[in-house]
Amino acid sequence: MFLAVGAAVIMFGCSKSFLDAKPYSSVVLAQAINSEDDMNTAVNGLYASLRATDFYGRTYAVKGDLMADNVFLSNQNSGRYLSFNNYNLTKTDGYASAVWINAYSAIKNANLVINAGLDPAKSANVSQLLSEAYAIRGMIYFDLVRNYGLPYTVGDPNSNPGVPIVNSFDATIKPSRASVAAVYTQVLSDLAKATSLAKYNQGETMTFAATNKTRAVNSSFMSKFAIKLLTARVYQNKGDWANAKATATDVIANSGFSLVSASGVMSYWIGASPLVSKTETMFEVTSDANNSVGDGTLANLYVPKTNGGSYGDILATKGFYDSFTATDTRKGLITPSTRSGQAGTANYVIKYPIDVINYDDVKILRFSEAYLILAEAQYNLGDIAGANATLNTFATKRDPNVVYASTGTQVLTDILNERAKEFAFEGYRFWDLMRLNLTFNKPQTQDASNNYTYTAVAPGNINRIFPIPNDEILVNPNIAQNPGY
Repeated sequence: MFLAVGAAVIMFGCSKSFLDAKPYSSVVLAQAINSEDDMNTAVNGLYASLRATDFYGRTYAVKGDLMADNVFLSNQNSGRYLSFNNYNLTKTDGYASAVWINAYSAIKNANLVINAGLDPAKSANVSQLLSEAYAIRGMIYFDLVRNYGLPYTVGDPNSNPGVPIVNSFDATIKPSRASVAAVYTQVLSDLAKATSLAKYNQGETMTFAATNKTRAVNSSFMSKFAIKLLTARVYQNKGDWANAKATATDVIANSGFSLVSASGVMSYWIGASPLVSKTETMFEVTSDANNSVGDGTLANLYVPKTNGGSYGDILATKGFYDSFTATDTRKGLITPSTRSGQAGTANYVIKYPIDVINYDDVKILRFSEAYLILAEAQYNLGDIAGANATLNTFATKRDPNVVYASTGTQVLTDILNERAKEFAFEGYRFWDLMRLNLTFNKPQTQDASNNYTYTAVAPGNINRIFPIPNDEILVNPNIAQNPGY
């Protein structure tokens, strides 16, 4: 970079016109967003930044299952995510570094929209677009602090280090890590602002009068009740059960969304197009033939070549497959087979479609979660009957024969088991184990009799949270590394 600048100075000398020239390949930030149409373009770019493979496109979801207790990396694999499966992350781990970079790049894009200066009071479209930018920034900070900091419920969140909070662009700053509590405060502030600004629900249409463009508010975009469900998730991870209950109840009662039925589960997962039907999917990161990460998708990682995918690297354990009853429609999302180089049964995951037109749409917020958050909140608030009733309302949409009537701590076990089954291979399981500070057995290899070698992952295991990227440590003296790295 310095060589290029030096050559330019020699070529143009001290010409004032050269020094004042604007770059032809970019837009000056102050001039980038002057209208609601400009803002719409910027927000679309913000959504595109979420699609990166080492972000919401794949790595977040992979970590949430592969570092938990129900899946493992096949002996025959493509060499991806070995550090997750083996629990041997180092301070130079490429996935941890790439997630950090992609997250803060997306935050920069959100900040550009938020700080543009357009008045939401003068335009419902501007208000909605600002809402989406705040919601996405809040979501990213939430997932950053979960990946690089201890859970809110472990130790003292006011002193445990979280991640830097950067809400405006300044290339010269070297920010320190805010506390976990401070990051959660930022997240909830962003989501509250997003909720207050939201003008549209899924299925409605925005019209940009100046350009006569329209935008169908489908599942590719954050909408009012998707933001509220995300807020309920934050309260759940914080252990704020009263607010988790109130927010989840609001989503169930007022969003207009419905659960996909038991008979519709398989066709729901086969579908790869954004939805406007208010059925199940509240927000997803979408791709299509022109905008995708190619084979860097969840589908290509899970689905083998024999089924149209690329790798088929991650397999479900036999125990997890067997935990589904014969009448549970979700059992069909796992296919027992064989795999060259892998001893025992290869329980392939077929939850994600191989669609070369739409590629891989990664579900981020689904209506099912509102019921399971509500049930867990009711349990923690001492309403056992309510928890069982809510759990049964949900579970019968997956297995018509199921009846939950447990007491005591078994109620929580039932809820967590339903969460494990419903959100399998979507990246939820690890975070349930983390926020509850549980010790678990991580399966790593499988033999011909479907027995496993395990690593016991206790709360003190350093790999439960990502290292701060070593490159960040080297250039920023104000940021501290996580213990053990």
